[in-house]
Amino acid sequence: MKNPLILLALAATLSATAADAAEVPLYETGPAEDSSFVRFVNGGQQPLEIVATGSNARLTLDTAKPASDFLPIRAGKPIEGALVRGGAKRNVSVTVQPGEFASVVGLDDAAGGLRTVVVHEQPDDFNALKASVAFYNLDAQCASAALLAAGRNIVLLDQVPEGQSKRRQINPVPLSVQLSCAGQAVGQPLDLGTLEAGQRYTVFLVPAGKQSRIFQATDTVAR
Repeated sequence: MKNPLILLALAATLSATAADAAEVPLYETGPAEDSSFVRFVNGGQQPLEIVATGSNARLTLDTAKPASDFLPIRAGKPIEGALVRGGAKRNVSVTVQPGEFASVVGLDDAAGGLRTVVVHEQPDDFNALKASVAFYNLDAQCASAALLAAGRNIVLLDQVPEGQSKRRQINPVPLSVQLSCAGQAVGQPLDLGTLEAGQRYTVFLVPAGKQSRIFQATDTVAR
């Protein structure tokens, strides 16, 4: 049963499925020129609540499902709301351009509060025979951040400035990735499973106290 999700709109109402959204490959036929999408991501380890401005709609993200699906919105129109974790709250206003995909990420700050980072992507590399993997760097304390193929010392993605992303196409094979900071492996490998042709994935690098960690989300569009 669908759970209506009215999200962060100025003069727009969005319906999405929170518990029952279809696993639709992102850009299955390439992005439509006038389509725009936004998703919300919990970059911390405690539950994060997204509250829509002007409505009672709420969405909770936790470590089991840290990222929402991409939700269609009106291009060029700001959407507003708040991210809430415990007693910390951060208001957000995001404008997404035509053909663009934006990720609003809630992160813990050094003082125990909450901060947000918005990463915009407008990729044009769709290939139905390949999988696509992105690396979002949201952690300033990981110097020379890189994502390696675990156990093979092969660099998949590197030289991504903080607050930005990089994406590449990969053969649809089983893949585990290893975070590297300043040339040293950090944490345990992250198993992405068997990648699917035509599907897109994102690996997020976020701070975890004095350490760094990575987690992944499959890029899907809400039905």
